[in-house]
Amino acid sequence: MTLKKILLSCFFIVCSGGINAQNTETDSLEFAHFDCGIIQTKQKLDKQFFASTPPIQLRVNNEEFTYATFQLGKRKNKMYLYLRILADNICIKKDKNVDIYFKSGEIITLKNEYPLNCESFFARQLKKKELQKLRDNDITMVKIYTYKKNYELYLGEVQNQDIKHQLDCLLGYKVKKSDEVKIKKKDKKNKNQEENVNP
Repeated sequence: MTLKKILLSCFFIVCSGGINAQNTETDSLEFAHFDCGIIQTKQKLDKQFFASTPPIQLRVNNEEFTYATFQLGKRKNKMYLYLRILADNICIKKDKNVDIYFKSGEIITLKNEYPLNCESFFARQLKKKELQKLRDNDITMVKIYTYKKNYELYLGEVQNQDIKHQLDCLLGYKVKKSDEVKIKKKDKKNKNQEENVNP
């Protein structure tokens, strides 16, 4: 297993941890989120620091009690899309296996850049044209092709608002070096201590 695959696996586990598809009653349909919530740690991905948005939880429409996550990430100035079906033993090829359907009727097909895996991980560096399509158009469905079956994720207005908002936030975000992240955490800790001393 390569270091890149291990780091990507850690990224997916950390970012989608705590979401149990079988026990969840709702998805991200309820309301739009206006806080960017960008997460950056001292971890590196392929020797580079990275940042990510909170995962957007989507219900799989053609499989009962199954969910997936839609997440955006940034490394240097490159933007990434991460998808994961929250179920066991779903194998995804390193192939053109994700279709994104837009309200306009247009469809784009994305190739998985993550190695063949049975942890249901999909990762793709987004090109400028793909980013622009995601920002300018509403998505109606994301279809993920796996060895056993195809998974259909339908998106509504709220989820589209979240995706566009997260794209705008992440595009404007500058990925920090680990020293900058550490200093920011120290400053926040010192500020909290001062507030506790001087209420």
